[in-house]
Amino acid sequence: MEKVKIGLISTSQLSFPGDKKSLFDASIKALEAMSVRMGFELCVISGNTLISPEDAESAVREAQALKVDLLLAQCTSFSAGFLAPILAKVKNAYLGLWAIEEGASEGVVPFNSFCSINMYSAIIGNYLRDHDIPFKWFYGNPGHELFDDRLEVTVRALTAIKNIRSAKVALIGGIAPGFDDLYFDERKLLKTFDGLKINRLHEFSEIKDRALRYKLPELEEVIRDMSKDAHSIHPKAAPLLETNARFYKAYKDFISENGYDGIAVSCWPKFQSDFNYSVCSVIAGLNDDGIVAACEGDIPSAVSMLILKYLSDDKTMLMDLSAFDESDETVLMWHCGPASKRFASDGKYDLGVNYHGLPHEEGCAPNCCGVTRDMVFMPGHVTIARLAGEFDQMFLAEGDFIDREKKSFFGSRGWLENLMLNRESISVRCFINTILVQRFAHHYPIVYGDYSREISELAAWLNLRLVRKIPYEQYMQRESV
Repeated sequence: MEKVKIGLISTSQLSFPGDKKSLFDASIKALEAMSVRMGFELCVISGNTLISPEDAESAVREAQALKVDLLLAQCTSFSAGFLAPILAKVKNAYLGLWAIEEGASEGVVPFNSFCSINMYSAIIGNYLRDHDIPFKWFYGNPGHELFDDRLEVTVRALTAIKNIRSAKVALIGGIAPGFDDLYFDERKLLKTFDGLKINRLHEFSEIKDRALRYKLPELEEVIRDMSKDAHSIHPKAAPLLETNARFYKAYKDFISENGYDGIAVSCWPKFQSDFNYSVCSVIAGLNDDGIVAACEGDIPSAVSMLILKYLSDDKTMLMDLSAFDESDETVLMWHCGPASKRFASDGKYDLGVNYHGLPHEEGCAPNCCGVTRDMVFMPGHVTIARLAGEFDQMFLAEGDFIDREKKSFFGSRGWLENLMLNRESISVRCFINTILVQRFAHHYPIVYGDYSREISELAAWLNLRLVRKIPYEQYMQRESV
């Protein structure tokens, strides 16, 4: 991942008596240490404090030349208001306004720093209202929670934004037939993430032809690797391990050659009709490798999974919501079997089977085909986030996979409790109601951990509206009403 680049400047004026130089020098030293811990690159813009408009204009030019992602303006003392519009209009960077502690409680005010960011925020919000410039405030010397904790969230959020804007994703085989809620306008996605590259023209045959060319010796190690983490292998999955290895290797080589960071796979119906085979375990294996792979041709979910990956530096998965239970306030996150072993309760899985997609014959066992991953998710807190609407919204939820036995369907699955929407608790009934009334797409990207703060901040920087709660009512509800 690319690191976020933070450009640091100091602003002040001569009339305040505090030792501004020593304080700013100490801030530089502390931020250098924090850059190692938090994983950002620090660029000190102009070693001198900015006082005049010419100082600010020079610093902005330097910041733009260095391609900083965040211009962090420490108001080391109260500073002239005419600096604010210059700093706020820095191109291709976000703005942070930082007030330091006074270090005194009486007598002559040493810095009057907080008053300065108060004024700057008001100038940006009122005098520059039509420019709609986002900014984030920070307070305190390094070590203060209103500085350190807030900066850490910002670094993660901007890291995700930066890396998505340089990512390459591909749609292979188109959106799965009938999954019309996954259709999207790529122009609007590219507007939100300027620099993201999307190739939606790859065909299933490109992967199929590649998969069929491999010689068996090239596949033996892949077959061994996919089997070693399996508790068991279903009799109908075992004959398809070679096919599974072929497609896994084909996707891996294809992704490597094209430099893709994530893909969306049309897993229906070509694999079933051509090979009597389910590609779920291949998708899971790619996610094991840290390559984002989304089911059913869902590019918006692939990009959302990438966001979660860049926030967490962890594996992600894509689930359906397949059942809910008001008796214990849980929902079942389930999919056919594409989850990374990162989510398995013991790091292992059973290689199982999936629905074939053909009509079931009366009196016969269900038609099915392999290869899928059958697993129950390990307990733990998770974050769910997906771009929504016309890429002007973000769905943000959280919950805990349960630490108890509960019946569930075959596949990759887990019951989720302690539901939250937008960092606030929500009942299962209101959760379901919100999803249906808001007409949210049926896919849920998931990562372990609480990244709700980072997602909220990312949404704020990108001007994305969080999908809001719709409390349950017995009557029909419409979001537009």
